Amino acid sequence: MARSIPYVTSSELFSLKSRPNIAIVDVRDDERNYDGHIAGSLHFASHTFFDKIPTLIDAAKGKDTLVFHCALSQVRGPKCARWFADYLAETKEGAGIKNIMILEHGYNGWEASGRSVCHCTEVPCKGDSNLPKEGTGKFLETTIPIWSCNLTMVTRQLQAKIYRLFGWEYRKPERAPPACPYKPSATKPINNNSVAESDPVAPDNMHKPVLANDSKKD
Repeated sequence: MARSIPYVTSSELFSLKSRPNIAIVDVRDDERNYDGHIAGSLHFASHTFFDKIPTLIDAAKGKDTLVFHCALSQVRGPKCARWFADYLAETKEGAGIKNIMILEHGYNGWEASGRSVCHCTEVPCKGDSNLPKEGTGKFLETTIPIWSCNLTMVTRQLQAKIYRLFGWEYRKPERAPPACPYKPSATKPINNNSVAESDPVAPDNMHKPVLANDSKKD
């Protein structure tokens, strides 16, 4: 019968992780490199986990509680935790390890609960010493406006909302109007004299007044 492994919530792990007897084992794969990780956690990727169990036992010396997790702790985390528990039961190695647990909702749940995460690339992670202090670090990086970025329309809308949130004034970068692709045609100035000269000259007798004597001829 498969061994039942208990779960621990993010709040419970947060209160326990500072204890020296706790080790957090992250079994995610490449996403750890760009999604961040729980500060101080050990990294043993799931696709090579079984072969590296002896290495994990050495890395967890002095620890009596191991907490496993993946992104959601639904597949990889529980599977690796059971592998580890079965290995200890069969080989009798890691006698000092008394408790094996799984982080409920995994790393995504930890981050969603507002807990601090680490983005260092150090192996192993040095723990909370890499986390920014309150009011500094990554908080300032997110509040410093970026002036020289070539932002898309969606990003500009998001930036405008952030500016309004902090009470800043956001002005959309001005763009020069596009040049007209059509060249205006040259127009000849109108000369009143030329218009007058082009008018046909009326015959002399067209507007000559008719006299009474002209209609009667002898």
